[in-house]
Amino acid sequence: MDREHLANTALAMLITLTTWALWSVGEGRVDAYISAFTVEYLAVKSVLRPRKLFKDLVAVILVLIFTFIVAIKVYEVLSGVR
Repeated sequence: MDREHLANTALAMLITLTTWALWSVGEGRVDAYISAFTVEYLAVKSVLRPRKLFKDLVAVILVLIFTFIVAIKVYEVLSGVR
C-alpha cells in the first residue's frame, strides 16, 4: 500500500471515528468538529508524509480557520462574554 492511499484511508477512519465520538457525547458546536479535523489532518500529513504535487492549500485554510476559532475562544474567556 502506498503512502498516499494509507494517508487517505487513515484520515477517513479518523474523521469517521471523531464524528461518531463527538456526536455520541452530544457535541453540537461546529468549532469542536473543525478543530478536531484540523488536528487529525495535520497529524496524518506529518506522520505519513504523502507525496505532494502542489502546495497543501487545505492545510493552510484549516490552520487559518483553527487560529480564528482559538482567537474567538480566547477573546470570550478574557472579556467574559457568553
